[in-house]
Amino acid sequence: MKRFFKIASAVLLLACPFIALKAQTQSTEESWIQAKKQAQTEKKLIFVDLYFTGCMPCAQMDKEVFPDPKVTAVLNADFVTFKSDILKEEIGKKLCMKYGVTGFPTFLLMNADGKVIDIAGGFHNVEQFLALLQNAKEAAKKGNFKKYSPEIQEKDYPDFYKQAYLDGKRNVPFEVIDAYLKSKDVADEISFVIITGLRVGKQYDDAFLLNSKKLAKDYGRWNVTTHVFSILQRKKKEYEKKKDLKGFTELVNDSKELYTPEEFDKYSSILLKDFGVEKVVVNPSTSQK
Repeated sequence: MKRFFKIASAVLLLACPFIALKAQTQSTEESWIQAKKQAQTEKKLIFVDLYFTGCMPCAQMDKEVFPDPKVTAVLNADFVTFKSDILKEEIGKKLCMKYGVTGFPTFLLMNADGKVIDIAGGFHNVEQFLALLQNAKEAAKKGNFKKYSPEIQEKDYPDFYKQAYLDGKRNVPFEVIDAYLKSKDVADEISFVIITGLRVGKQYDDAFLLNSKKLAKDYGRWNVTTHVFSILQRKKKEYEKKKDLKGFTELVNDSKELYTPEEFDKYSSILLKDFGVEKVVVNPSTSQK
């Protein structure tokens, strides 16, 4: 599943002439501050692309979507664009930490004050991307924002989480994470990004599923649906042991309204495929040529 999401989500902005002109040679904390100031001055929204060089969906977006005149026109008219390579630039790492980003590209859409309108990721064709931008504009006009705080406050995060994103030390023992989370409300922003950003499971899976619709409303569908899929993959193993296809199908269907119809068709087919079929692992060292 991790491979699936890496393939399905990694995209953005090198080929788009407009964005290429606006982009910095290196995104820094100062350039991020300047982007927000520009948005305030020009009364525009902010479009952030978190990407990395070498990402296949990024190249597809660059080739097929961002050069499109309709896309360029909307970004130019209504958004200040900001991009950051999350493997090379500290501000990109900090934004990933702030929003618990795990797949790329991830797009942040926010107002000039840093209030998040929506978070999305993965490849979007031209029409899908234009719809994303239009929906963000309409939500901003209505004052519909997510619950994220507007600023990055590093002191608010536990050391293990900061080290996971800023230093790449992502193999955090569950006991360390659990010791922190058990004293917190798992629906709070910091707890939410820790759970989704570090893919925390075990006893936190059921609570996350139970509250998934509210969490999607508070923090956006992208991080929630990605994590729900991971949970359901873990749950599949439990239901297979009980040979309970009916129960697992009902559990999968409970998450249906989190997804678009197209997404649910795709993800449910992946989850329900070969339910209970024993997976045969062939040892490469003994297999015949």
